[in-house]
Order: sequence, then structure tokens, then C-alpha cells
Amino acid sequence: MSDQVAAARASEQATSRAALIKLLFFAATLAILPISSYFFTEKYVWSGNSNYAAITAICAANIVLIAYIIVSVVEDKQSFKEAEEKKLKLSETKKER
Repeated sequence: MSDQVAAARASEQATSRAALIKLLFFAATLAILPISSYFFTEKYVWSGNSNYAAITAICAANIVLIAYIIVSVVEDKQSFKEAEEKKLKLSETKKER
């Protein structure tokens, strides 16, 4: 039993580490992308028009948020699928006994 507990704890730590890395990546992207897109588009694309540059920055922030939601949903579906497979394996091993 202790081998199974150790494996479960290692799996939990890897999962939480991966979630933390994704969160930090999206947080950094959310901090950097809108600001950089604002200044870049204000100077090079919109020729000093700050209203259009602000709209571009808002769109960039929304794109990052939508990407985070999509990644979270896909990850949740995968973890749900893995949990169902584990339940199926457990029920099969109980039936064999």
C-alpha cells in the first residue's frame, strides 16, 4: 500500500507543479502582452492614436484570458477522462477477485 500512496503523492505534486507553471505563464503573459501591444501599436501601427492602441491592448488581454480558459477546459477534460479510466480499472480488479 505504501508504494501506491507514494505514487499518488508524486502524481499530485506533479499535477500541482504543472498547474502552477501554467498559472505563472498566463499571469506573466497577461501582464506583459497588453502593455507591450499598447506601446508597440501606438507608435508603429496607429501613429500615436492612443484610443486604437488601448483597444488593441484590451483585445490582447482578452485573447490571453480566452486561451487560459481553453487550456483549463482541455486539462479538466483530460483529468476527468483519466479519473474515469482509473475507476474502470478498479472496478475490473474488484470483479476479478
